Amino acid sequence: MPSTAFQLRDAFRDFVDLSTWQAPYAVTLTLRQKRMVEDGQGRSFEVRLTADRASQNFRHFMKLLNAAVHGKAASRFGRSVNVVPILEGGNGKRLHYHAAIDCPRDDLRRDFHHLIFSCWAKTDWGYWEHDVQPHADAGWIDYISKTRDKPVFADAIDWSNCHLPIDCRV
Repeated sequence: MPSTAFQLRDAFRDFVDLSTWQAPYAVTLTLRQKRMVEDGQGRSFEVRLTADRASQNFRHFMKLLNAAVHGKAASRFGRSVNVVPILEGGNGKRLHYHAAIDCPRDDLRRDFHHLIFSCWAKTDWGYWEHDVQPHADAGWIDYISKTRDKPVFADAIDWSNCHLPIDCRV
């Protein structure tokens, strides 16, 4: 692994600070690697998962989760749950996401893992294997930002689906 990947990993670990989150969860979500799709004329064909499809699927999952957590404020005012998603796998290993996801409301914490999986199950590529654990910390960020199982580390961080709290300090 080139030293730039390690530099990027270290910068990422310094950048992501879960200590400001309400209740961060350590989440692993697996994806179907292929699925059958109908073309509207009675024919079906196999579609294989790509990194782009995985990212679109995660975006849909977050839209569902944000609506479940924030209601209409999610679409109306852009309210979003804090999330740091990393896509891992490929080269013969099942694509899956590791993520830190914040539960911003105390009343949701007891059943937040069920809410996450129920939203994941509603996506086209969501697979039943998942793991959701409370109390994510810097150790979880270290784990999800490991360089192993990521063909290109810089591409593994799904920045298009990342949502971090804004820190206005200068």
